[in-house]
Amino acid sequence: MSAARLRRLIEFVARAEGHRIAAVDLAIVDSTEMAGLSRRYLRLAGPTDVLSFDLSEAHLPGMVAQILAAGDLAARQGPRHGYEPRQELMLYVIHALLHLMGYDDTSVRGAARMHARKEELLAEFLASRKRTGR
Repeated sequence: MSAARLRRLIEFVARAEGHRIAAVDLAIVDSTEMAGLSRRYLRLAGPTDVLSFDLSEAHLPGMVAQILAAGDLAARQGPRHGYEPRQELMLYVIHALLHLMGYDDTSVRGAARMHARKEELLAEFLASRKRTGR
């Protein structure tokens, strides 16, 4: 998937959620690297699909963030979830952005709300790309 398409996705989600993005550093890593990051930052064994870090400073406008997504997990998990790998990767990025924007999936209700919103955002983004041909 192109960096330009992922940038458009990030911009789309920010607009849809009413947030301003100053900068987002997005890295696609493999599950081995993600397992190390998961252990370091979440104290969990094994890889997670995505990690996000809010690097914003209160006195500066716009969100500054770093997102790390496991590309090989998206390739494996996408078909299991009924998505192409690139769509699964987009869901990971949307999920990370929603966390950075205040969504919380630690409760059943919060997880359901977040899941529904990320599915909705993906569908809207894909539909908008079909209309514009990008």
